Amino acid sequence: MERLIADSLRAGDPAADAVAEEVAARPATRGELEAALRGDAAALRGASAAVRALVEESEAAVRSVDDEVHDRDSRPFFTISLSGHAFDLGTGALIDSYRPPRSAELLVSTGRLTESVLERLRETARWVSQVMVPGWLRPGQPGFVATVGIRVVHALVRRGALRRNPSTDHLPVSQLEMARTWLDFTYVAMQADQALGLDLTPAEQHSVYRYWQPVGRLLGVDARLIGDVTDAASARRLLHRVDGAFGPPSEDSRRLTSAALTAISGELPSISLVNAPLARVLVRTVARRMQGPELADVLGIPRTGLLQLGVPPAVAAIRAYRAVQRRRPRAWDRAIEANIAIARDFGLGAPGSAAPFERAVPQTPS
Repeated sequence: MERLIADSLRAGDPAADAVAEEVAARPATRGELEAALRGDAAALRGASAAVRALVEESEAAVRSVDDEVHDRDSRPFFTISLSGHAFDLGTGALIDSYRPPRSAELLVSTGRLTESVLERLRETARWVSQVMVPGWLRPGQPGFVATVGIRVVHALVRRGALRRNPSTDHLPVSQLEMARTWLDFTYVAMQADQALGLDLTPAEQHSVYRYWQPVGRLLGVDARLIGDVTDAASARRLLHRVDGAFGPPSEDSRRLTSAALTAISGELPSISLVNAPLARVLVRTVARRMQGPELADVLGIPRTGLLQLGVPPAVAAIRAYRAVQRRRPRAWDRAIEANIAIARDFGLGAPGSAAPFERAVPQTPS
């Protein structure tokens, strides 16, 4: 595994990289790719060899998956409302993704810290909604199309970074960075949920990891890196190895973390009854809980004093409430279906649909 980790720091995604070269030379290629991904047979026949290869590889990745995975394995995700997932995406996975110093450096180079953080959170929330709706990983469906599109975006970012700095010894958006991103949406997000009392059972976690295997293949992640990740223990081992290759968080990591806290805090008063001063303290408190005290200090997440003492009782109350609700199977299933419907509307961009953190949905089924 150590050799694979080292090699993955320098490995890209040849199928997507070939399409990125064509998109850079002729932007219309992107529209042709999307049409082919949506199932337009004529578009696929008229596409270049690189586009056809990427579409065929992507379709094969999800057609090999059992219907049970497509239709059932994402359901545990929806035992938590999408407004609840705004926290595991924002103060959990998003902030954790800033830990690798090279990735943080690339993001800081955009020069639009707070604005890009909020935009990234919104775009990520929509993509996750598209990915997790049952059945939407099948060829032609929104999650399938969006995920392969992100794969090409990663290739374009990799291409642009290499053109700016061709002598770098660290490939931008490498296989290892993509595996790290995959872990943010699986292990890190579920650990963040657990920190707030929104636990999934071991069986539910296994289902989510199984569901994210084809997602990883659609993103272009090397199956040798993530193929054996089936539970929290195996994910934690991989994350430890990956982070060991990247090194500790940098000053850029701390700048991005600060920008994320500012962006999320600034958004909260507009979508809730929380005022601005309380929003800043609340977001910091939740972030410290999700990241843990040691990492929170390294990332520069401010301490929140006595308010932090109120977190454990609140978490215990949420956990107890979910335990009670699980004993009401019909109501539990209805809440899951309601959360799926919200994700479906948001993922399609339906008129009037709002971001997950703009919906007044309880953070647990009821």
